[in-house]
Amino acid sequence: MTTRGGAALVGLLVAALALCGCAASEEPEAAAPSTDPDRQRIIRFWERFGAATRVRSGGDCAAAVPIYEEALALDPEHEDCLYYVGQCRRELGEPASARSAFERLLELNSESARGHLALGALLASPDPAEPMELGAAEQHLRRAHEINGEETGPVVRLGEVTLASGRPEEARDWFEAALQTNGKSVEAALLAGYIAWEAGEAADPAPLALRVRKAATVEAPVEGVLSEGDRRDEKGKAARPLANPLGRLLFGEPVDALRASAAAGTPPSDGAVLEAWREVRRLRREYEARR
Repeated sequence: MTTRGGAALVGLLVAALALCGCAASEEPEAAAPSTDPDRQRIIRFWERFGAATRVRSGGDCAAAVPIYEEALALDPEHEDCLYYVGQCRRELGEPASARSAFERLLELNSESARGHLALGALLASPDPAEPMELGAAEQHLRRAHEINGEETGPVVRLGEVTLASGRPEEARDWFEAALQTNGKSVEAALLAGYIAWEAGEAADPAPLALRVRKAATVEAPVEGVLSEGDRRDEKGKAARPLANPLGRLLFGEPVDALRASAAAGTPPSDGAVLEAWREVRRLRREYEARR
């Protein structure tokens, strides 16, 4: 009995050891990195897009553009990528390339308010190197306003375009609408006042000038707050805003002069406002001739 029992026990131990060895040999190996080409492409895209955004946020559009282009080669339909490469191209003085990027963005998403706004601003630029197509600009700005009625950017731009197109009363409606949303819009206050002054509606322009002076004290945007068209980065933090996402206003020069005076601690005088209106008149005639 004892011999047979010992033999049985030995047999059981041998079988158990064999089973353990089998289980150990069948244990799965550590998972290898994915070789799926689509996954690798997506990972590479986000790496390139993040790198481009960091470079652009540092103020170097020239270095950011080729990295954005690498990202677009991996995902040609990425809207943020198209928007930022278009803005960078415009900042680098390449309006044709910027326009192509914005138009491609709108082909992919016709409901992109920032795409319409960016393209409308490009086509209503005072820069001689950029196109001035006020009719097309108005269409895009109107569409941007239809999509996002809370944004004042398209409203002021529409006022400028209709004023430069010879429709001052319609322009005044746009400027007044902008002032209802943002009473500190110095652009809207100056240009609405100009239209009334040019039409001879005010025997005393002082009240109109006072409205402009009050608006000219508008505060600068807070650093790190997203501006029109910007998106948060992959960590959810606000990337550095684009320096000037919409470019120059058609009547931006006299506006900038008033703002500079206010920023220097010298509120614009009635005479300074009157001089600004005269400059608006000169620019308006220039644009009408150019148009």
